[in-house]
Amino acid sequence: MQPAPLRKLFDAPLLSLDGTSVEMASLLFLFVAVMMATSIRAHRQAVRHAVQLVSFIFFYFVVYSCLGVFGMIRNSLYGLTLLGSVYTESFYWMALPVLVIAATLVSGPLFCGWICPTGTLQELTGMVRRRFVKPRARPTRRRMLALGLFLLSFIAVVAWLGTRKELFVEDSSLHWGAGLILVCYLVVAGVLDDLPTRSLRVLSLSAIFASALFHWVVSSPMHFAFTSRSDPASMLTTAVILVSSLFVLRAWCRYLCPWGYLMGFLNRFSRSRIVRNEALCNECQICTQACDVGAIDRGVIRIEHCQFCLACVDHCPTSAFQIVDTWRQAEGSASRDLVQLTRRGASQSETGAATDTERPARE
Repeated sequence: MQPAPLRKLFDAPLLSLDGTSVEMASLLFLFVAVMMATSIRAHRQAVRHAVQLVSFIFFYFVVYSCLGVFGMIRNSLYGLTLLGSVYTESFYWMALPVLVIAATLVSGPLFCGWICPTGTLQELTGMVRRRFVKPRARPTRRRMLALGLFLLSFIAVVAWLGTRKELFVEDSSLHWGAGLILVCYLVVAGVLDDLPTRSLRVLSLSAIFASALFHWVVSSPMHFAFTSRSDPASMLTTAVILVSSLFVLRAWCRYLCPWGYLMGFLNRFSRSRIVRNEALCNECQICTQACDVGAIDRGVIRIEHCQFCLACVDHCPTSAFQIVDTWRQAEGSASRDLVQLTRRGASQSETGAATDTERPARE
């Protein structure tokens, strides 16, 4: 039985822009806009939200080919297998992932903090949480009960859908949905700690690599939003991500996003980085509260978790956080080391020459 078409606001893309060159140009435009926006200090977060909205509308309504976190990894691996044989097709599959990786190395993980549609939805959910849910040191019994009931409901719905396999396009995303809601429950309950649990992203990335190597079909969350076919599994996984973000901000980004782990690893070598001036910091912890992904703890930035949303930079009352060019700093440091070595060598040469002149000649 063929799945029914998804009832979207539009039955077809507003513009038929499904070619790689057009997609790459549009994504490149978004990255250029984001890079320009990062240099603007006034109302930068409002500009970021506007970019997120434009990005979400574009990828939902205009093109069907999704910049899914699973798809980009799978496509890049497939493109690598075509190198040396079909260069044009290899470029087709690798263009977008390579562009995102290159932009990350130059300007930080802007894709995660400014463009990713899944991240945008989680951020909206986080705004709802901040509006209606008061932060507590320990979870209340009511919150634990609500999350537990959702977990049981999720299991029940998955069991029911399992008896109606014809409804599924791809049901693999349910594994990630089940894992996410279970992890969130254990973190909120205090059974698991937040930071060690983030290492699960490595397992998620490994699973995507394995699926690509063995040609298993794995669908991304929000897969339903970027295709013309309904996908109940992806819809349910998206619902899990949104509900989880009510209990743990950006839960998907923290614990299971494989692309986020890759971006965090590349951020170690990025040209742009956020640093804290300890002399200006008054330890008010406003930066910690502003960071949705929990990349700041007592003023210390964990580079591998930072999504470069710049909320810490914009909310800091003492301007203790700054964006620095690490490559230029490295060049300056290398130049200073070279000057010091040159001076040291010259000094040693002068010392050696003076010693030779003072040494008496042999008879």
